[in-house]
Amino acid sequence: MQVMYSQTRRPPPALIAMIAALHLAGIALLVAGAAQGTLLFGLGGLAYLLGLRHAFDIDHIAVIDNVSRKLIDDERSPAFVGFAFSAGHSTVVFMLCLLVVLTAGALAGRLEGIAALGSVIGTVASATFLSVMAALNARLVWRLWQRYAGRAMHRGEAGLGHGMGSRLLGRTTAWIDRGWKMYPLGFVFGLGFDTATEVALLGLSAGAAQHAGWPPWTIMALPLLFAAGMTSLDSVNGWLMQRAYLWGTDSRRRLGFNLAITALSVAVAGIVATVEWTGLALDQLAPASGLAELIAHLPSAVLGSVVVASCLGLWFWARRRGRGAALSG
Repeated sequence: MQVMYSQTRRPPPALIAMIAALHLAGIALLVAGAAQGTLLFGLGGLAYLLGLRHAFDIDHIAVIDNVSRKLIDDERSPAFVGFAFSAGHSTVVFMLCLLVVLTAGALAGRLEGIAALGSVIGTVASATFLSVMAALNARLVWRLWQRYAGRAMHRGEAGLGHGMGSRLLGRTTAWIDRGWKMYPLGFVFGLGFDTATEVALLGLSAGAAQHAGWPPWTIMALPLLFAAGMTSLDSVNGWLMQRAYLWGTDSRRRLGFNLAITALSVAVAGIVATVEWTGLALDQLAPASGLAELIAHLPSAVLGSVVVASCLGLWFWARRRGRGAALSG
């Protein structure tokens, strides 16, 4: 595996080019609308910050980390996992903003109903997928533990091919064998409208300024900049997790790190799925309960940032220990 991934120390040029294209497109629309005043620049900056913030939402982190781990175990490159997932999510935002701009304020009164339906669809998709990924990667944690404990097993011996439940889980995610196939999953996740509505409201605010003569196409800089921000950080997260997982494959100490970081990803996926299922049930059965309010106001971006920081901190600590052991040896 190490030879197979020897060329992945740097992000693929195509990935960098696509992220740069989103930035350039958004900035170009802002510059083209510069004659309309500085308000559009302020809204553009806010949309970009919303994209950066949403990239740290814990459901994004859990999905990207767990799918990256699965693809590496399948000996596939996960380089485009973060970008494709984020691009699918951003497509929903772009389409909603486009509808808002084309219909001026006519869609404003219907956003609440659309968001409610989309929230159920997005939450069910997210919770289901994270539950499956947690179960799949939990099997991998067991296999890594067997190797770490000295009971080495051939690849696949403790894999997903035994038992009806294991085969069913494997088939559920078997279609994700390339990073770009995360795009449709990201699109479905985006139907939750957790931040799509925020950007749509930015579009409505900009639409209200059309009395100053703003062309509708300049307002589309907002979803483009939102996508640029979100795809940037999601891609960085995916690339860093790829580096971290691959680093932990060629010695017992690194295997211990791989075991720890994979177990952390599984735990996060399981917890997020549980919270989402619980929140969905409470929304239907007891929407005014204290627990429902607590789940609704969980700081998702903060929790996601903590997970990323924990993974990176564990990686840097393991690398430092490895270098120290090499020098002392």
